[in-house]
Amino acid sequence: MGSFLLKTAAAISEGEPNIIFTGYLTGQSRMMIHRNIQDRLAHVANFLLWDQDPYLVITDDGRLVWMADGYTTSLSNPYSATLPVAGLEEGANYIRNAVKATVDAYTGKVVLYVFDPDDPIIQVYEQLLPTLFQPASAMPADLRRHARYPAVLFGTQAEAYRVFHMRDAQVFYNKEDIWEIARNLFGQSGRPEPVQPTYIVATLPGEKQPEYLLILPFTPRGKDNLIGWMAARCDGNLLGELTFYQLSKQQLMYGPMQIESRIDQDQNISKDLTLWNQQGSHVLRGSIIALPVSGGFIYVESIYIQATEARMPQLKKVVLAVGDRLIYRDTFDEAIAELTGNSAPAKPASASASPASPPAPTAPAQGSQGSSALAGQIRHLREQAEELTRELEKLEKEAGNK
Repeated sequence: MGSFLLKTAAAISEGEPNIIFTGYLTGQSRMMIHRNIQDRLAHVANFLLWDQDPYLVITDDGRLVWMADGYTTSLSNPYSATLPVAGLEEGANYIRNAVKATVDAYTGKVVLYVFDPDDPIIQVYEQLLPTLFQPASAMPADLRRHARYPAVLFGTQAEAYRVFHMRDAQVFYNKEDIWEIARNLFGQSGRPEPVQPTYIVATLPGEKQPEYLLILPFTPRGKDNLIGWMAARCDGNLLGELTFYQLSKQQLMYGPMQIESRIDQDQNISKDLTLWNQQGSHVLRGSIIALPVSGGFIYVESIYIQATEARMPQLKKVVLAVGDRLIYRDTFDEAIAELTGNSAPAKPASASASPASPPAPTAPAQGSQGSSALAGQIRHLREQAEELTRELEKLEKEAGNK
């Protein structure tokens, strides 16, 4: 940006005459034209479908780096069902999370890492553009531990699994056991809507350490009881591993909407919700979270209150539901303390059963460590407060646009 000609061109392009007259620009100055992350990635590799939800991470040396997922897609894969894919109007019958990109927030440097080298589409692009891609092993460790399973791919897989979980040919042909994505009451609309894939930190039954998960519950078609649960693991070498639970049809378990109904019917809770929804404020309900524990599932829902003139919601109450118990307290700590009978959350403990493989999924087994396992699960839910706040802010923006 040292020459007058370049300054003039930049001033005309950006509509900013100060670019010509400022003394801050030198021969070493550079202009970052494509500052938007999606715009920048599309400019580098527009042959990939880029995730619309890039996320910011901090490296060990304090740098800010954006990370985004890139997908290879096709509508030409033979003998494959076409499924809806966020960002594609026609959907796709083939999708792979082949690439993860990093964008330096200060310099704008873009690096593309191949995380699915077996994908035939990305193999072709690697041969055509050999200098554009790097192997996943080349990603620095302080960035690699922030890689996560993408919600777009997870949602597409969940859409397929709700039909293709049926293994019996006759049952599949007659569509006798189709599932649906569980519904809940989210935000302030008060209308049931599908549960969105949710990132949480939790300990799976059979595991000893908490991990970063992406989860989603299922219900039978036309019913509200819980029938299945799906999770994608994100930590270390477990990145990309899917875990499934399929519950017994003989023993009904409450689903998210049934828990929502119990919350609305509770005398103390409904009284508070009516009071807070008066003029000047309104209630925002967080996405309900279903977690497998020894002997069943635990549900967690956060309730927020937001002033009409304020953007930032305030956490008012937390609801825990286990079986027929409904706990309504000010904080997660108070709720889990009442649930376990302890004054503080206990140390996480492992459960007594591990999930089955996708072809023959099983439900969590019974165990004797239920209370301590619940404490461990809920203790990590506090880390999800920022994620819930982001969802609520996104909901506000959508409401403002309408």
